Formats: sequence, structure tokens, C-alpha cells
Amino acid sequence: MLRLLVLCLSFYPWLVQAEPSRCVPTHFDETVTLSQVIDGDTIKLDDGRVVRLIGIDAPEFDQAYPELSEPFAAQVRQFLLHNVQAGQTLHLAFDMKRLDPQGRTLAYVYTEAGLHLQELLLSHGYAKARVYQNDYFWRCLAQVEQQARENHIGLWAESAYQPMTVEQLSREDLNHWREVRGVITGFERKGQDFWLIIDKKLYVDVPSEEFGNFSNILPLNMLETPVIVRGELYYSYKKWQLISHHPSQISLQNKP
Repeated sequence: MLRLLVLCLSFYPWLVQAEPSRCVPTHFDETVTLSQVIDGDTIKLDDGRVVRLIGIDAPEFDQAYPELSEPFAAQVRQFLLHNVQAGQTLHLAFDMKRLDPQGRTLAYVYTEAGLHLQELLLSHGYAKARVYQNDYFWRCLAQVEQQARENHIGLWAESAYQPMTVEQLSREDLNHWREVRGVITGFERKGQDFWLIIDKKLYVDVPSEEFGNFSNILPLNMLETPVIVRGELYYSYKKWQLISHHPSQISLQNKP
């Protein structure tokens, strides 16, 4: 069992023991050397490449103006700095797409001891699981996040990171990615698309070409099931709406 040492601050624990990695690739694609931790989900290598950690979203740290960083970004960055250091050897595993639109390398990142950085951050509540371009480990990472969320660890103990209700949505949420919690109150078919209705007011569009990937919400006996939906919100026909392109955007929760 790998043992970790992390910074002793009230925001996170001291002398924690790491669980074995759940999301393990069949092989590593590259061995590299760490140069710098930029923030909780971005690192720089000694060859100059910037690596974006696949499958997670951590609070963004503004290096030029730290005071403009997102809430808790400094704490999350410090946590990662106490688990990996400049000059350390790391292993990269790639998914289908190796570069993001900004030219950053996309990878799952592991230490020589086998510690998966994405899981480390998620298990301590310092990042959210989120699918961008690659999703090989999305179910595995979602399970790690869910455990931290249920135990109110790290960010999940803070009100700013709790999912919103439909009633809390406002103009400020338009065209922004949000997490919204509620219960499934209905289903609709519009053309070829399938719509999931949350609390009678939020309509989640599952496009017909993506429908086959959403086996988790297909059964129509899911009425009144608690759910968390994620996506960019818009308002049309007097209704809050979002489009779900990936099943990671809809999480069924346990009924009370």
C-alpha cells in the first residue's frame, strides 16, 4: 500500500493513506520529467510541453494574478505540489485525442510508484470529474468523485461547489456550465431527440445520435429519481435547457 504525505491545513488532512489506483491503463505511452505544477489539473514538463490531466476539472490558479484565481485554487495546487516535485519521473497514458484546442498534451498521469494523479485529486475532493474530449476512464473517475462527494470531502464540503437547484438558476447562469440537482418528473420525445425533465422546469436534451450511450436513463420507471445534470445552460421557449452529449452529464442518485 502506497503511503502519501500531504500538507497539514484545515482544508485537507495530514498523513493520509492512498488507495490502490482503480483506473489503470494496460501500458504507459511515455515516461517524462516534471518541471512545474501549474494548477490542480495542469503541469509542465521539462521538455516544455504543458500537460492537461484528462477527465478532471480543478479550480483554476492564475499565476500572473493569484488573487483572481478561482476559490480554493491555491490550496488545490499546494496539495498537488506536496505529492509531486519538479524533477520527478512521471508516466503518461494517452486516450484517443492527444492535444486539446490550446495545444496542450492530454494524458492520464502516474508516478513511478503507480499513483494516479487524477484519482488522487478526485479522492480528496480537489477536482470534479468532467469529460472533455477523452472518456476511456470516465466511469472509473466518476465513481472516485462520487465517493468524495458523498463524504463531503474537500471542495464538496463547501457550499460554492454544491449542485444548484432549478429554482436557484438566474440570468448569471446563462451560457455557463453548471451542475443542477433535482428529480426526474417526466420524459418527452421531440422529433428524434429525447428530453429528460427535471423538477418540471429544466429540460435536458439527449440528441438522437447520442441516445444509444445513455442506457443509465433509458428506463421510463426512473420517475421521481434524484439526479444531477451537468452542462451549458440556455433559456428558450420559457424553459431552462441544456444539451447532454455524453452520459457523464447525467448522474442518477440514490433515492432518500
